Formats: sequence, C-alpha cells, structure tokens
Amino acid sequence: MPNKEGGYGGYQPRPRQNRQVKAPGSGGVRRVTPGQQPVRPPQSRPEPTAKNIYRKPYSPPSAAEADGWQRPPQPQRPVRSPDGEAMPGPQQSVRAAARRARQTRRMRRRLTFIATGVCILLASGVITALLPGDSSENEDTILQGDTSQLTASVVAPLPYAGDTGVAQDAAVNWGDVGPARQTENYTYTAAPATPAAVPEFGKVDVSWFDDAAFLGDSLTVGYTTYNINVGDALVCAYEGASPNDIVNRTTMSSDTRGEEIPLDVLAQAQPKKLYVLMGANTLAYSTTNDEGFLNYYGRMLDELKAVLPDTTIFVQSVLPVQAEALETMPGLTPERVNSINASLSAMAAEKGCLYLALSDALVDENGCLRSDYAQPDGLHLSGSGYSAWVDYLCTHVPYDKDNPYQIGSTYYLTDELRELLSDLP
Repeated sequence: MPNKEGGYGGYQPRPRQNRQVKAPGSGGVRRVTPGQQPVRPPQSRPEPTAKNIYRKPYSPPSAAEADGWQRPPQPQRPVRSPDGEAMPGPQQSVRAAARRARQTRRMRRRLTFIATGVCILLASGVITALLPGDSSENEDTILQGDTSQLTASVVAPLPYAGDTGVAQDAAVNWGDVGPARQTENYTYTAAPATPAAVPEFGKVDVSWFDDAAFLGDSLTVGYTTYNINVGDALVCAYEGASPNDIVNRTTMSSDTRGEEIPLDVLAQAQPKKLYVLMGANTLAYSTTNDEGFLNYYGRMLDELKAVLPDTTIFVQSVLPVQAEALETMPGLTPERVNSINASLSAMAAEKGCLYLALSDALVDENGCLRSDYAQPDGLHLSGSGYSAWVDYLCTHVPYDKDNPYQIGSTYYLTDELRELLSDLP
C-alpha cells in the first residue's frame, strides 16, 4: 500500500522528465512531455496494384530500417490461382504481349503474301481470257499434231544428208534465210543457210574419184588428153557438147570409147558422184541466149537425176576466158559468166545438186582466166590449169568421216581411229 507520502515502502517514483523520441521511420526527433505517450502514425496498407500485387504483406519497419537501412529486394513469388496454377507476373505479361505482337505481324505478312498471289493469278486469268482463242488452238496443233511439215519449213535438211550426200526427195532452196513460219505468239526461224557453193573440207586423195564420173565438153576432154590422174573415174567428155545434146540424147564421140549416148553410158555405170561442166560452146558466140541455155541446163539435170537416182551431182561453174580471147568469144565476159554462174548455183540448190565455184580458183583479179592456167587460145586449160582444177575438187568435198583424206589434212583419220569410229553413223 502506498504510504502517506504516496510511496510504496519508502520507494519514491522518479518524476518523468522530458525525453526525446524519434518518430518511427522519419529519422527525426520530437520531444515528448511527461504523461504524453508517443503516438505512432497510422500505417495504411497500399492498395493492390500491378506493381505491388506480388509483394509480401506489410510489416512495420525494424529499428535498422528506421535508421535508414533498406532491406534488400526479395525475390518475387508468383501468385497462384485457387487451382494452384501460377499466374503470370509483370515480366511474363510483357513477354507474352511481345510474343502476341510478333505473331500478329507474322499473320499480317502471310495474309499480304497470299493476297498478292491471288491478285497475280486473277490478272493472269484475265489476260488469258482476253487473248484470241485460236492462237492456243494453233499452238496445240503445232505441238501435238503432225510436225513433219513444220520441221521441213522451219529447219531445212542438212545440205549433205544421206548416203548419197543429197536429199533426193525434195528440192532445197538454200538461199532462203529468215522467218519460215510466224504466228501471233511464236516466230520460227530457219537454220542458217548452207553456203551457195561447197566449202573447203580438208583434202582427199584421188581415190575419192574411183566411184565418180565426169560429164563435159572439150575442157573435160583434157583429162584424157593430159592423162590427168583422177583415179578410176569414168570420163564422159565430148568435143562441142552442150546441155541440149544431153537432153536430146545425141550420139557423141568419145576419145576412148567412140560413139555413144552419154545418158546411156552413165545409166549403165551408176557412179556415186558426177561432176558436170558445160556451157562454153553455147555461150561463147552468142550474148542473148541466157534463157535458152539455162532452160536446157535445168532439163539436163532432170534427165541425169532420173537415170542416176542415187548419184550426187556436182554442178561446176562455167569458166571465163582470157581478156585477149573476148574478141572471138564475146559471150564469155566476166560479167556474163558471173551472172550465169549465179543462176546455176540457184538451180543446183533447187534441184538438190551441189554447186562448185570452180571459176574462183582459176581466174585472176580481173575475173578472167589466169594466163598460167590457159592455152594460147585463151579458152582451154594447160597442164597446170588441170592440176589446179583437180586440187580444187579434192579440197571441196562434202564432209564424211569415211572420206579418204590425205595424211596431214585437217580431217585425216588413222586406221586405228577409223576402226574406233566404225560403229558411228
């Protein structure tokens, strides 16, 4: 019990004095008077937001925190749904939003690509519908139908096709170059034309003429007169002969066999090659008979092809004369001879024969017969002229791997190579 002085057994309580109290969390100091209890400011919990939804429940700061020490950040724990599944946090939400944005962009690009393709297809269909309908039908006919006629008109046959060297079934015009067939959508062009004359292909030896024959006038007679080596060739040469004599089956005189009809001799021999040279006797003394000469020449070729269906016929160009001989033979000027030869070249191509520009090898710069190749009459050839003639024929033959090319020639093949190539066509 307290005594009368208000104490307890002689104990006197110490009167309270003013003391300093720090406000929680403020770091400041406030003075508290006796009898006044420090009032702690009410602590309000923050409302749950997207930023603090995962924070730990609020707890008052400790003394260290009140002095300014900050608690290190604690790892956030995901909030779980009532089913126990983790709900996405802020970082997961941001990543999910970015992922959805990427998927949206990809989908837009795909839709744009698909729309573009559909537009292109629609435009192609419209263009196809606007095109004429018969062009597609023509294309189907060309691609699916009989292409034999198209092939013949688009790409001409090879100039030296077949075993005989010439396609005998149809005339070939090697001068035509350019579009052969043209439609609204396609243009077919012919293959490059073969040269008007047989070009140079290596050099064969004289055995090339073993299965050949020569048909001509007095210029060809020189083969027997000068004993020119042309292998075992058959020489059908007659003085004063002209194309009309062959067409009319005129009996002619041969230096080696006597009287004979040239067509009958050739029909019996059936040579594989025939070299024809005629025209000097018909053209030398007349300057106005070009049409008649060419007419008979064409008929002569027709007759020869009729009796020699498997023979390659070589049409040799007419030879000019020397300038001094033009006074007696005015019809063989270089200008006229060139014009006649151009017609013969076209005729040979038309009738499926081969043309040889022999005059190119025997004339000088003025287009006249070279003096070292000519006899004194300015028309007939000397021995050197015949050598040049035969050399030209040996170097202007249709190429074939089986040709008897001379050693050192461009296309010469050894026996070993011939055996290796024997199975090739």
